[in-house]
Amino acid sequence: MNFQKDKNRVRSETMQKKHILAGTIFLHGMNDMHSTALPTIIPMLAQSISLTLSQAGFLSALFGCMNMFAQPILGYIADRMRRPWFAVWGPLLSITGAAILPMVPNFGTALLCVGMMSFGTSLFHPQGTGSCGAAAPTGTLAFYLSLFQASGTFGSAIGPIYVVFMISMVGKHIFPCIVIPIAFLICLFLWRDLGEVKDAETIAAAKDSHGKFFGNIKFIMGKVGWIVALTTVRDAVYQSIKIFLPTLIIMQGGTIAAGGLTLFVITFASSVAAIVGGKLADKIGDEKVVFTALAAAPIFLGLGIRDSSVLCTTALVIGYVFLQASTPVTTAMSQKRCPEMRGMITSFSNGVSWGLANLLVTPVGIIADHIGLQETLNIVAFVPWIVTLWHFVFIFGKKKTIQ
Repeated sequence: MNFQKDKNRVRSETMQKKHILAGTIFLHGMNDMHSTALPTIIPMLAQSISLTLSQAGFLSALFGCMNMFAQPILGYIADRMRRPWFAVWGPLLSITGAAILPMVPNFGTALLCVGMMSFGTSLFHPQGTGSCGAAAPTGTLAFYLSLFQASGTFGSAIGPIYVVFMISMVGKHIFPCIVIPIAFLICLFLWRDLGEVKDAETIAAAKDSHGKFFGNIKFIMGKVGWIVALTTVRDAVYQSIKIFLPTLIIMQGGTIAAGGLTLFVITFASSVAAIVGGKLADKIGDEKVVFTALAAAPIFLGLGIRDSSVLCTTALVIGYVFLQASTPVTTAMSQKRCPEMRGMITSFSNGVSWGLANLLVTPVGIIADHIGLQETLNIVAFVPWIVTLWHFVFIFGKKKTIQ
């Protein structure tokens, strides 16, 4: 009798974990499909409310900064919650802001909508990533985090196309009337389906860990500070080339359509690369995948930005594949070091590093104004070798110490 009860309990727990994995992976795609629509909506606002370039830049900065500062706090709170309040209802806030944004009457309302989008995204990511990692079966952490990452990347890839298509089909005033109710019903269903994502023991461990909020930050940076630095470098390269790539393609004689198509191919390929990188990391080891990928990426990125030929574009896509193959792996590395604080530690290895990377794009633009875009991106392409050099120095120093 007890054996049967234990068997049923294990089966129930396994099914619950599968629901958590499926739910958080789906929610990531749904959230990022809407939260990354800002660049597509900005041209609409330029026409409807005469949005200036400076105002557009401020909207983008608001989105990045709120994610960078809000995610650690929200991750700290999420680690102490049984039910996935943030992971389920955060995307609804992102979707509501994105759906209303195209029809705002003034810049102040646009700020409010972008604030909703960024806060919803900040709510979702720490708890969503942490819940996915906690529910992953033993030995498959990097793989399931890669599925989580790929879902968000794929959502980001189709988001601009989806928003433009929907608005062109139903109009910007009907768009929120359709999208928001559907999103609410989906979130309500997942809220009922996911149940509790943490048990009392896990929450107690989070509450007892390393004191209050700033004590947790100090402990986390001691554990994964070097991973945060690594991901900041990687994400800065990813963002810098991606943001300026359409402009570079036009300067090289290409078209806006060619730039958009290249970005779509890069983003789609990146979602596949994340899955491959995660699966490979579970088989051969996290650090091998991360440092090999970052060492290989500059070779192809450097070739890829030379011109807009098929050969160079293919090389550029391969370079991005290597960059993104390491993304879920660094998240897995962080969570393995602090499993009792998955939400908060993810907010640093993902959210803070992504926010810092976006800020680092500004000096790249300033340098490009002085020495030229092609020359600047040639330098940016090889920045990941800073991580490679650091790794070799660290390994050499470690071997010397052992001897």
